This record gives sequence, structure tokens and C-alpha cells, in this order.
Amino acid sequence: MAQTAFDIARKFKPDQKLVEESTFQFAKVSYDLGRPDQAITEFEKMLLTFPKSIHSDEIRELLSQAYVNATNYNKAIEYIEAMPKRSPAVDRAYQKATMLKGIELFNKDDYPTAVQFFEKSLKYPVDPDYVAEASFWCGEAYSIGRKYEKAADNYLRIVGLSSLNNIELLVKTRYGLGYAYYNLQQYDQALFNFKEFVNKATRTQSNLADGVLRLADCYYVSKSYLEALINYRKVVQYRSVDQDYAHLQSGAILGIMRKYEEASTELDLVIKNFPQSRILDEALFQRAQLDFEQGNYQPAVNGYTSLIQSKPSSRFVPYAYTRRAASYFNLKEFNKTAQDYITVIENYGNHPVSNDILIPLQEALTLAGRSGDFDKYLTEFKAANPDAKGIESVEFESGKNLYFNQDYQKAIAALSRYLSSYPESPRLAEAKYYQAESYYRLKEWDKATSLYAELAGDKNFLFASKVVGRLAELEFKQNRFERAVPYFQQLASLASNKKEQYAAWSGLMESYYLLAQYDSADVYARIILERGNINAGAQNKASLYLGKSAMARGDYESAQDEFLNTLNSAQDEYGAEAKYLLGEIQYLKKENKQCYETLVSLNSDFAAYPEWVGKSFLLLADNYLAMGDAFQAKGTLKSLETFPIENIKLLAKEKLKKIDEAELKKASQIKADTLDN
Repeated sequence: MAQTAFDIARKFKPDQKLVEESTFQFAKVSYDLGRPDQAITEFEKMLLTFPKSIHSDEIRELLSQAYVNATNYNKAIEYIEAMPKRSPAVDRAYQKATMLKGIELFNKDDYPTAVQFFEKSLKYPVDPDYVAEASFWCGEAYSIGRKYEKAADNYLRIVGLSSLNNIELLVKTRYGLGYAYYNLQQYDQALFNFKEFVNKATRTQSNLADGVLRLADCYYVSKSYLEALINYRKVVQYRSVDQDYAHLQSGAILGIMRKYEEASTELDLVIKNFPQSRILDEALFQRAQLDFEQGNYQPAVNGYTSLIQSKPSSRFVPYAYTRRAASYFNLKEFNKTAQDYITVIENYGNHPVSNDILIPLQEALTLAGRSGDFDKYLTEFKAANPDAKGIESVEFESGKNLYFNQDYQKAIAALSRYLSSYPESPRLAEAKYYQAESYYRLKEWDKATSLYAELAGDKNFLFASKVVGRLAELEFKQNRFERAVPYFQQLASLASNKKEQYAAWSGLMESYYLLAQYDSADVYARIILERGNINAGAQNKASLYLGKSAMARGDYESAQDEFLNTLNSAQDEYGAEAKYLLGEIQYLKKENKQCYETLVSLNSDFAAYPEWVGKSFLLLADNYLAMGDAFQAKGTLKSLETFPIENIKLLAKEKLKKIDEAELKKASQIKADTLDN
């Protein structure tokens, strides 16, 4: 209301001092109201209209900060860098702007450019909190780029800040340092940092169990088996999503210690209690291995057979065949021994495990009275291992290297020549995969999809999960959600790591939601909340979609509960959307006061997400109209005249036009009624 008054006062042109002062106050109120875009427009006009204003220095300082708060980081950085001299407050704004620009680029997966802005921010260490935050995200970016030494340098800068009181960030830094050193194979340093993380993290820390798990892994690598075992068992006590892995590792340690009975118990727990585990195949293999090592060859055969039959696409299957063959040999079942070795040659001819089976195959065939068959399988082995054809290997590696060097057009051409020249090559599938990936990088979706579809039928292919993941992603991108769903389902069953598993669940959740199959969307949202411990963003997104599904069904009470759950942890775009939708429900339920409070707080809490800020202003105007306050509704819509998103501006103009037309019609009706009387 103060802003409206200043707006009226500044239109009194005869008194230019009044115009200057009221315009300045109007701009300041806009800034204080969290409307930096409007403030920027007014401050820029003032510098042109009143170049000698007594407020000039304050305007320039406020303008630099307004650019930052308007999330117009490019403009803020450009403006501040052009200033001939800067106060500490402006340097602090620059420190913040470059840091936030870096975070924005980080969230867009542009890590190299993000690092450049983090380093700009670190050149002006005015505020130690921003130094810490920029260092942390710079470390995260380097970690993602696998530049772990540089990541460690940035994390260590935070540890060295004596004035930093942000305990939460320090704890997260220890976690990041632990992973950096772990990936550098500096396990003593990794162990120290994971230990610091575990000791200082609260029990509510989302990644505490993962930190304990990595601490256990460090002890395991350093052969401190008792300490490793203690920590793996803690992971189980925390009921971590990785307790299956903890049981597996515990079994491995107990096997090393020759405590076979206890080791078997740990592995049996994985097999019986975690039938959907992504490491079930490894547990089955290790369990059979325990029997093999103890000379229990028939139980070992049963174990290897269980793995081969239940997980035919597992990476352990080739090893299971060779170990089962060895078990059959010890049981003097030589035909079965030979058949397993033959299966490896026929189905896994270029797998490393095939390099050591020719001699035992020859021996088994001789003992089975089939020595004449050996030459046939020797020929197959040579065909499956084309190392003697040096030129073929060179051509394949050439095309592959072009792909990894991001020269995708040349990679496609080279791989096409290879496929034409060697149509029977065992590397055929891999060559097609890199060709498909090249088309994908060039955004030639149809060509990429065609090649991925050819590869999708081979469940034994090395990159089978990645192929299915790409097909799911491409169908989803092209709004073919019904076709995306089966691929996401396949990805869920083939996933070889947590990232792929989460991608499958998230894809199913979004696809089912967009297909209006809300119950199915809810199933996968809950799976993510229960088992998808990837990051906070994954949890926030799942909680948001539970609310969106409930809202789509008209269950506003449940929707409100889910949006509030999202807001309890989400300070990202999912939180912004949740707050807006909460305001929309309050508007629909005619809870106008609560709607007003929700939308106003969205503007301050989520100013970094202009799309949701703009939508909140539009809904706020509707809410004012519902309260009978057309004056404030119009003022709100007018404030969007300089909004940075064009669609928001157009919608604001349309709404303003409708209000003006309604008021004109009402005035005409009153006039007509007066004349009639």
C-alpha cells in the first residue's frame, strides 16, 4: 500500500524534488517487497533522470544487489565488473552473484563453466559463509568431473576456515573429502574423513548410513576386517537401503576369516530377504563359492545353477559357468563339464574368462570320449577372439576413440565403415552402441532410437541397462509416455547401480502421472521415498508428485499434507512448485487469507525460481479479486510489466484488461441505472 502511495506521489510533475524522492522510495519499497525486477527498472530510470541525485551512490549499491536478488546474475556480474570502484558491500554482492551463477550452472550440469564462476567468487572472500559455500560446490563439480585432487583442495579450504560456524556444511565437506580421497585410492585419508563425518553427523543426517558404509569399505580395503565388520553391521542396524550390500560384504569378510558358517548366514540373508536386490547375483555367486572352497561340489553346482537360471544377464554368469564346470569335473561328470565350457565359447567368446578354458575343455572332452570335437570349438574360439586380426582391432578402436573425443560425426562414419567391413565381428554390438550414442549426442533422436532398439534384445550385452535407459529417455522426451513405460520397467530390472534404478523409478512416476494413472505414479513415488536414497532432490520430487496426484484426483487434504512434507525439506524448484500448488488449493477452497500468506512467502523463499514467482503474482491478483480488492489486484498485475518471463507478462496484461473491461461495464451499468431512475 505504501508502494501504491509513492507511485501516486511521483506522478506530481510540478514538484521535481517530490518526484525524485517518491520515485526513490517507490524503488526501495519494490526492493524490500522482494520485487527486484521492478526495483531494477526504477533504479536504472533514476540514474538517467536524476544523474546528480543525492541518492546516486545508494542507488548503485542497491542496484548491484537487486540484480543478484532478481537472479539476473549475468547482468549483476557485468554491472559490478564495470563499476570503477566498489564498496565492500558491492564486493560481497559480486561474491554472492558469481557463487549463485555457479550453482545455477551446476544444476544445469555445466560443471566446467560453473567452476569458473565459483573461482571468481573465491577471489573476493568478503563473507566467509559464501567462501565456504562456493568452495563446497566447486569441490562437488570437480568430483563429478572426476578431478578428485582439485575437489579435495576445495573441500580442504572449508576445513581451514576458522571463522566458519556452519557445522552442517563442515559435515557435508568431510563426506565429500572422504569420497574424493576414496576415488584417488588414498584410503587412509578417505578413512579419516569418513570417520570424521560419521562422528559429527547427526542421526537424522540423510547420508549417515552411506558414510558408515564407505567407512566400512575403507577398513575393508586396508584389511582391517574386524573394524570393517563392525561398521557393516551398523549399516544393517540403521536399516539402510544398502543393508543388502552390508550383508554381502560381511559374508565376504567372514569367508576370508574362514568362518564359513557365519559367512553363509550373511549371504543367505541377502538371498532370502532381498529378492529384488541389484547385488543378488553376486550374493548367489559368493554363496556357491563358499561351498566350492570347502569342497562341497554338489551344493556348489546347485548354487551356480541357481544364479545362471535366475539371473541370465548377470556379469557373474560367465564365471558361474566355468566354476560349475570345475565342480562337475571334481564330481567326474565330464560331459557336463565340457558343455559348460562350450557354452562359454559360444555365448561369451570374447569375455576374459574364455581365455583360460581351452585346456580344461580339451581334458574334459578327452575324458568324456569326445576328443574329436575339440577342433570344432577351437575354431569357434578363434572366431570369437579376433586379436590376430590386428587391423580390425585398430579400426574399431579408432571409431571408439573418435566417440570419446566427442567428434561424433566422424565417429559415426568410422563405425559405419567398421560395421560394413566386419559384419560377423563379436564387437558388432559395441560398435552399434557407440554409433547410437553419437547420434544421441547430436540429438538425432530417430537414428539413435533405431540403433538402441536393435541392441535392446540382447540382455547379455555389456551396456544392456544403458541401452534400455536411453530408449526410455528418448520416448519420454518425445511425449510417448505409453511407449516409455515398458522401457523404464526394463531399466528397473536391469539397473546396475543406484543412479539407473532411480532414473527408472522417476521415469515411471512421471510417465504414469502424465498418463493420468495416478495410483501407479504414487507407487513409484513411495518406492523412491522408501528406497531411492540418491539425493535430497529425489525425495523432494517424489513427495511433490504424491501431492500432485492427490490434487489431480481432487483430494485436496492429502495434497496439502504432501506439499507441506515437500516444503519441510525442499529449498529447490520442487519446493517452489509445492508452495505454489499449496496456494492454489487454498485459493480453490476460498481460504483467501491463507492463500495470500502462502504466495507472499513464496516470493521471498523461492526468489531464485522466477517462473513460480511470476505464477504466484498472477494467482495473488486472482486472490485479491476474490477478496473484492480490485485496486490491489491491478497494482499486482501492473508490477509484472517488466517481469523477465514473456509469458507471465502476457498473462498479466490479459488479466488486467479483463479487470478494466469489467470495471467499465459496471460503471456503464450504474450510469444506465441512474438515468432510468
